[in-house]
Amino acid sequence: MKYILLIPLLFAGCFSKTATTNTESLYFQAYDPNWDDPTINPIFDNEWEAKDYAYRNNMGSRVSGDNSHSYIVRVINYRYEIRQVNDSTDEVLHTTNSKEDGEKYVNQYTSAHSDLFMYDLKEGVIVTTSTP
Repeated sequence: MKYILLIPLLFAGCFSKTATTNTESLYFQAYDPNWDDPTINPIFDNEWEAKDYAYRNNMGSRVSGDNSHSYIVRVINYRYEIRQVNDSTDEVLHTTNSKEDGEKYVNQYTSAHSDLFMYDLKEGVIVTTSTP
């Protein structure tokens, strides 16, 4: 009898929809693969918010081949993104959920790169940079 009562408890976690796990936070990102700019690919705590943003901001047709927005919603496990951005490159070097970890990364590599930018994807802003 006691094992029968434990079965619902074991499966309760399997069916709950949550944006966090024991080790990391998960976010829902309205992501446009044609535009790699982190300030226009925001993240949200709830899937419905990301889907609503994507729905309201999709502008183009995939058939027409134009370069307007075509958002999809995806799940990511980081809030901050450190990118190297200059005339020849624009790439993600590090991702993290901790603002302190991101700032530490930028400070650690400032002497080697003068073109690091740390973005807060949730707020859509640059948090810090290695540029003078």
